[in-house]
Amino acid sequence: MHAEDELLESLRSFNDCEIRVYTRFATEWRDQRLTDGSQAEVSFWNSVISMLVEERHRRKEEVQRLETMFQTGHDPG
Repeated sequence: MHAEDELLESLRSFNDCEIRVYTRFATEWRDQRLTDGSQAEVSFWNSVISMLVEERHRRKEEVQRLETMFQTGHDPG
């Protein structure tokens, strides 16, 4: 679990452009492994892709919350 925590923490320091690049990279690797028939590696890359997508959604929600706070002066959370 420690490695997963480190990966999640490192995701928080990436900007959105970097997350998109890593998502594309992971998707390409997953597709190659799927073609090769390696289900274990496909599962691994699916997990990586899922974490990257979740981080992008979290950041999007955070930005929307900050925009609402700026516009209304109130924290919606």
